[in-house]
Amino acid sequence: MIYLIFKLIHIFSVLIYAGFLFTDNLILMRMQKVLSKDKYDEVRGYFKAFTKVLVPKALVFAVISGIYLLYINFGVIEDSGLSNFQILLLIKSILGLWLGLRGILQVFFGIQPFVFKGHTLPFVLVITIVLLSQIMWYV
Repeated sequence: MIYLIFKLIHIFSVLIYAGFLFTDNLILMRMQKVLSKDKYDEVRGYFKAFTKVLVPKALVFAVISGIYLLYINFGVIEDSGLSNFQILLLIKSILGLWLGLRGILQVFFGIQPFVFKGHTLPFVLVITIVLLSQIMWYV
């Protein structure tokens, strides 16, 4: 039952974070082309005010629940080495931890992001993580 609760928390947290990135990259950036600068800044300000409360907390929950799910699902390392599942799970986990660490340091401690300043690369990484999460069960 605990596993199911953590998995649901993880899924909902990731949906919130990915939805934020989706909206920022695919909707707001396109609005910039059709709205005046003042109107776009106003819309962007509203978006920032609403997401600033929820998204960082969702990211923290996604990281914590993801670490638990990694611990439960990773399994035993056999003498032959890591399985394909374990390799993909590790790649997914490293990408997720990097995104989580970057977001937590930026939002809660005011430390600027390591490599990227926009949300395009995090969006691509989230898509990659979602694809890996589906592929790893079939390899």
